[in-house]
Amino acid sequence: MKSIGVDLETFSSVDLSKCGVYRYASSPDFEILLFGFSVDGGDVQVVDLACGEEIPADIVEALSDDSVIKWSYNNNFERVCLSNYFGTWFEPGSWRCTMVWAAYLGLPRSLEDVGAVLGLEKQKLSEGKELIRYFCVPCKPTKANGGRTRNLPEHDREKWERFKAYNLRDVEAEMQIQQRLAKFPVPEFVWEEYRQDQEINDRGIGVDMEMVTQAIAMDGRSKSELSAAMQELTELENPNSVQQMKQWLSENGIETDSLDKKAVAGLLKKVPEPLKTVLTLRQQLAKSSVKKYQAMENAVCADSRAHGMFAFYGANRTGRFSGRIIQLQNLYKNTMPDLAQARELVRCGDFEALEILYDSVPEVLSELIRTAFVPQDGRKFIVADFSAIEARVIAWIAGERWRIKVFEGGGDIYCASASQMFHVPVEKHGVNGHLRQKGKQAELACIAEGQPVLTDKGLIPIEAVTREHRLWDGENWVSHEGVVFRGEREVIEYEGLRATPDHLVWIEGQPEPVQFGIAASCGVHLIQTGDGGRAVRMGEDHQCGKTLEQGDEPLLCINKMHGVRGSAVAVPYKSPQRKIKGMPKLFTAEADTFVAGPTADSGKTEVRESKRSRIPQLRRPGDKIHVPKRERGGALFDKDVRAAKEGTGNRPHQQRQGLCSWESSVCHTFREQQQQTLHGSQPFLTGILALCKKRGDPQTLPGTDQGRNHSGCGNGSVRKTEKLAYHQCKARLYDIRNAGKHHRFTVSGKLVHNCGYGGAVGALKAMGALGAGMTEDELQPLVDSWRASNPNIVSFWWAVDRAVKECIKKRIPTETHGIRFSYESGMLFITLFSGRRLAYVKPRIGENRFGGESVTYMGVGGTKKWERLESYGPKFVENIVQAVSRDILCYAMQTLKNCAIVAHVHDEIIIEADRRMSLPAVCEQMGRTPPWAKGLLLRADGYECDFYQKD
Repeated sequence: MKSIGVDLETFSSVDLSKCGVYRYASSPDFEILLFGFSVDGGDVQVVDLACGEEIPADIVEALSDDSVIKWSYNNNFERVCLSNYFGTWFEPGSWRCTMVWAAYLGLPRSLEDVGAVLGLEKQKLSEGKELIRYFCVPCKPTKANGGRTRNLPEHDREKWERFKAYNLRDVEAEMQIQQRLAKFPVPEFVWEEYRQDQEINDRGIGVDMEMVTQAIAMDGRSKSELSAAMQELTELENPNSVQQMKQWLSENGIETDSLDKKAVAGLLKKVPEPLKTVLTLRQQLAKSSVKKYQAMENAVCADSRAHGMFAFYGANRTGRFSGRIIQLQNLYKNTMPDLAQARELVRCGDFEALEILYDSVPEVLSELIRTAFVPQDGRKFIVADFSAIEARVIAWIAGERWRIKVFEGGGDIYCASASQMFHVPVEKHGVNGHLRQKGKQAELACIAEGQPVLTDKGLIPIEAVTREHRLWDGENWVSHEGVVFRGEREVIEYEGLRATPDHLVWIEGQPEPVQFGIAASCGVHLIQTGDGGRAVRMGEDHQCGKTLEQGDEPLLCINKMHGVRGSAVAVPYKSPQRKIKGMPKLFTAEADTFVAGPTADSGKTEVRESKRSRIPQLRRPGDKIHVPKRERGGALFDKDVRAAKEGTGNRPHQQRQGLCSWESSVCHTFREQQQQTLHGSQPFLTGILALCKKRGDPQTLPGTDQGRNHSGCGNGSVRKTEKLAYHQCKARLYDIRNAGKHHRFTVSGKLVHNCGYGGAVGALKAMGALGAGMTEDELQPLVDSWRASNPNIVSFWWAVDRAVKECIKKRIPTETHGIRFSYESGMLFITLFSGRRLAYVKPRIGENRFGGESVTYMGVGGTKKWERLESYGPKFVENIVQAVSRDILCYAMQTLKNCAIVAHVHDEIIIEADRRMSLPAVCEQMGRTPPWAKGLLLRADGYECDFYQKD
């Protein structure tokens, strides 16, 4: 016997979802009803324990035999239940979880859902939930059921037989899942991490139940007093009712769509008394954080410890842990200076003293939640966490040297940033320590030098704009507060605009701006509010010539294009003899540029802006231009493009040199040159040609000169708009402060946010800068002061974006920055430095919500449903950085496995330690760099305490 597959059906009066399996299985009325099992993948058997059958002796022996692997779905449940049933604790070393295996491969954690995703023949029976409600939980006593509180097999034999079939089918489904996943096993070192996770869950963390009981009582008393006070002020029947309170506020001149935490906080800043008092009372009454005490009471077992607080691979896109029941990951942060005093008052139940000494009892109870976790008598907590772990990881991967130097010197990255911004020393918990949070918040976004800004005086380079110039914001000419120089940084170019990837721009079909890098990567069109030096009003049906041609492109693409090369226009063939001087724009790969490039008219006149949508003749009499006729070519039937118009036409960049008269060797056949002495040709846009997906030819026909080979461009006919986002270079950067009430202006014909609101300041707001204590007026000076840039991190984002897309498109392995990407059996795998792999199910290059190209894959979304999700370079980088940080945490826990770890939260480890254990020794051990992360500088800091708290 090498392995056993096990599935249980159980009964307990304890609510499993609220209390967890440890409390559930320790209930006096806990029973195992059915024991389904399979030995070495053989036939499934069901032992009906509820009806008196017994588990075979060899199976019982195997459960405690470490040489036999025990498999089940949500293995923790079976192991804990069987341990309580037999009265002997089964250690987790030889237990394996199919749910963890599924999560490792990016699949849902639910057995029913993963079966559906894999298309298994024997999925969980859909009626299982109803059968579980009938047999596994207490029932309500009624006259019809004779007043019983539990349904037994004899109460419905037909249901019981179906319940046994359901148990058998569960084991079969689990075995099928293992068979389907066998090609991609979980690495052994990940199973070792799972084993340690189970040991931490088994160990649990101590809870001061005397304090918890008093806190729950105080919370009840506080709510009663607050409700009574609100009722007296409002005369409402139920002042805690959202509908009644909104109506009362409306009658008092205050309209609001919501009464959530954020909305109430906003109203408090502007409402008068007594409305402010009422809203303050409601704010206190609505505090949900005190529900943590109730969760503790539900979860704590007879040993006064809460077990099973962590879910291994709870976040399956990164492999991070997630919280369960009490949710240690989102505990209220304590800031009270007299924490110990307040804790003692609550523990003693002194409600009156608490009311006298503190402004808000609910606020005090919230801050004390952490302190309910305590070590055993005679022991202490050692709490140690990594210093800026994700900042260190991304700097190490991307090679951002200035950040690495800060870490090499033992500096605090946020203090270093703040010091650069404010030109003063900043120390955490020390001199100017309040500035550290501002250093943590700052981000940048800028426009490149030379980009033309549309002003009331015409087009002006951004660096030359003055306060006297009024700017076009898409609706009005607006004033501004001047240009800001931003130094040098890497920029990208897309649709004629050159800016940093994080600058906010408006795109077609979306009311809110998005980051420029996202727009470029997705291939969406930027909103045009300028046509040369002419203003275009937002929302009006106004299109310049170029816009009209772009609108015709899909129609043009369905017609055959006679005499036009079917491969890529973006990467054309250049003659080895000399440059084709009549077509330089073709080689710039700009979006929707004219194929003909600078024109070839023979007339001379003053250079001026074009007012027409066509180009003059392509040549002078006597010069020959051969357009190769390719396979699958055909006539272009759109008369507006095909037709030639008479006239010389005066255009910019006049043709001053004759085109070559010798015969091109690009193609071995060519059409007879027709005489068109004074006729200009209508332009072809490169965007038009690039969109002709079915006209591609994998190879160029051999030229007339057989001594040379002209290699083809095999994938040119596929539209690759994302490549435009990768035209990266460094540039001198500028931005404009506070351009009008909408904080936007027109640059290079496109509508963008200014630095007074969008870009950096918008990012600050999104990151919670205002909630962190900064004011609106502080944000712009903050951005202006912080000049450290991160070009290598930006390059890392888009290198990952390219690697992922190439891997999916070509189904070949790719690599960047030491991270490997591979496509295997319908899965995208990202192999990290540790050897662990991130998995993305059924990846595609598809169309995103903006109508452009993006990476999509199947996963559990925000709605908790299995659906197609979108991602792109920076988002993949976020997953990678979080995943590497998770691996570092697991490595640290492995090095500290002989210590009694009772909890871990993100980058923090909590140890229940002997009083003699050294804090510096723990921090030193935790700060050791894993062998697979050479060059990564880690540091751990910590503190000791007699109850859990945030330092």
